[in-house]
Amino acid sequence: MINQNKKFILIILTSILLSLIYLYSNYYKVNSKAYITNQGDNTVSVVDLINLEVIKTIKVGIAPLGITILNKKNLGFIGNVGTDDISVIDTRTDQIIKTIKLNTAPLSLTSSPDESKVYVTDWFKNNVLIISVEEMKVIDSFKVGKTPSGIAFNKKYNYLIVTNRDSNSVEVYNKNTKLIKKLATGNHPFGVYTKGKYAYTANVYDDTVTVINLEDWSSKDIKVGAHPYNILTHQNLALVTNAVDDSLSIIDLKIDKEIKKINTGETPENLDIHQKLNLLIVTNWGSDSISIYDLKNLKLIKEIKTGAQSRSFGNFILQ
Repeated sequence: MINQNKKFILIILTSILLSLIYLYSNYYKVNSKAYITNQGDNTVSVVDLINLEVIKTIKVGIAPLGITILNKKNLGFIGNVGTDDISVIDTRTDQIIKTIKLNTAPLSLTSSPDESKVYVTDWFKNNVLIISVEEMKVIDSFKVGKTPSGIAFNKKYNYLIVTNRDSNSVEVYNKNTKLIKKLATGNHPFGVYTKGKYAYTANVYDDTVTVINLEDWSSKDIKVGAHPYNILTHQNLALVTNAVDDSLSIIDLKIDKEIKKINTGETPENLDIHQKLNLLIVTNWGSDSISIYDLKNLKLIKEIKTGAQSRSFGNFILQ
């Protein structure tokens, strides 16, 4: 009788363990994908970040560039510069479920923290468009500075932050799209990132990044490599893609100084982090690929061929 009870308990424990393994593996299958916009062949490459391979190629509009992933809603919004529209992807099935017409070329995209709205920079008309995620259509827009490029939402202050490339400035708007502050940056700011009380811009023409304190509006510039394109931060480091150097600058934010560079593919442009997997992904426009690094030591794990002119301007990882 005792042996039978032990056997029964062992069967139960084994079943529970197998169920947990199944749930764990499926969780990562669903939430461990990168979506890479390939501007040169009008596709999006879906990359499995567990097995480190392209698992699907999705045809979208012409010249896809910007992207934002809505993790809670399992949606990806892809901006197609050549067809003036947005392709909306269901990230559970990796199928296009909607095409949103804009009548202008979308550049960069970001979403509100509650994922109810997507904001799109309109490079040619100096606007930001507001898309309702529920209605899947443009519901409003507002004027910004010259050639708005990068856009990001600061969760701490509910600020929308926009870089204006041709006026060498960054603009900060509140959640009601009222301008709060306009600040000078380096020459031709493009990518923008924000976290906590700071915002960061990558300034293409003077090889710097600008660090902005959103509490007292002070700022400082830090030298990096040639033609920095985009930036993000992790712990006490800032990571910057240098498009001409084919490198990634590593900045120590405690001393506000570049401490080293690491090699990437050709013409690196954008980057994103998968927090749970401790992976850094860099898109390489020139070598039609992505470079995947171990975030703990910034060592290259693998370079994966994607499509022609891989870009993914925005947050492109489902997690």
